This record gives sequence, structure tokens and C-alpha cells, in this order.
Amino acid sequence: MSKLDDTGQLPLPISLDVGATFENFYAGPNQAAVEALQKLAAEGGERALFLWGGDGRGKSHLLQAACRLATLGGRRAIYLPMSQAVLLDPEVTDNLDAYALVCVDDVHRVAGIEPWQRALFALFNALAERGHGFVATARTAPNAIKRLLPDLASRLAWGPVFQLAALSDEEKIIALKQRAARRGFDLPQDTAQFLLKRQQRDMHSLCATLDALDAASLVAQRKLTLPFVKSWLDKKV
Repeated sequence: MSKLDDTGQLPLPISLDVGATFENFYAGPNQAAVEALQKLAAEGGERALFLWGGDGRGKSHLLQAACRLATLGGRRAIYLPMSQAVLLDPEVTDNLDAYALVCVDDVHRVAGIEPWQRALFALFNALAERGHGFVATARTAPNAIKRLLPDLASRLAWGPVFQLAALSDEEKIIALKQRAARRGFDLPQDTAQFLLKRQQRDMHSLCATLDALDAASLVAQRKLTLPFVKSWLDKKV
């Protein structure tokens, strides 16, 4: 049976992304959701919380940021991406109620997998009994996830449910400029607008491109001017 190993870790190479912090996340229209998650991670707050929305809206980033914040505050937290966890025996969840915060990402991936659904249902109840926190994400609201056991859907909707809204183009530019400032460089307006036109428009892709451009500009000892960005992107095609 797949269990936690001797160090209390899952038998998967799951680690938090270095940049996944609340400081690195531009909340925009999702401020209420971010504040609720921060409170739960730092203080306990609500015992359960659910975030949903399309890809590229920061669900994974926020869950990892919550785990990092909880850990910094001395509270044990674990990030469980279901894209990887569904490959394991559901019994890996047996001892997770010892964590003060469990963050389950992409819970829609257990749709139709009854053993995993029952395991998450039991985990939710065990965490609630101990006063510990449970946060989950999916592409849709709990009651819209197909082939989900009614009992699990009910538990997922037990606390506040937030839909994460997509950022507007103007908000994406603000987010990119703030990310650039945190990395110590200026992102001109025309360069940011060009990235939105040329690249995939989700924030995950845009941020990855910005970080790569930052590294390239340091090597070339160039600023992120529009000509430099155009030349770099042309070479990547």
C-alpha cells in the first residue's frame, strides 16, 4: 500500500514553486478570494474554502502560496496536486489530517474515480474534526463537477466558494509591471502590450515569458525595449 514515507512526505516529488507567493500574485478582481485564503493559511479562518475557474487564473499559485504562508507561520501544510496524486493509492491521504492545512489542487481530476473521492471525503471530515483547514480548486464549481459523489460535492461546498475571474488586458499589464518591478527592472508599456499580442494570454505563460526575457536581458546586458523583445521572440519561433 502507498503510504507517507518515514519523513512524513508523500511518495511523489512534490515541491512548491519558488515564485508561488501571495506577494507575487496580482489579485485584481479576486481580492476577496485571496484575502479569505490568506486568513485561512495564516490564522485558520474558515475551515474550508473552494476556488474555481479556468486554466491560467492562478489556482495552483494560490494554493502553493497558502502552504508557504502557513509554513512560515509554524503551521504544517501540504500541497496535493491531483494530477500527480491520482497515480497513487488513495491511502496516502490516511494521515494527512495531521496537517493544519491541506490544499488539494484540480479536484475535478478525481471525477469518476470513486476510491479517491471517498478518500477525500474522509480526509475532509478528519480535518474538520481536528479544526484543521481544507482548500480545494477545480475548473468548475463543486456542484458542476460531473461524476462526483454527492457527499463529496457537498463537503467541497461547505465553506466559501469563490470563482476566480480572468484579468482584463489592462490588469494583466499591471500584474506584469509589478512582477518586473519585484525582479528589479522596468517593463515599458509598449513592451507589455506587445507581449499580450504575441504570447499566450494566460498569466502563467506571460509570467514565464517575462522571467525568461529578464534572464536573457541580463545575459545580453540590454533593457527590455520593444526591439530587444521582438528580436528575442523571433529567435524563439
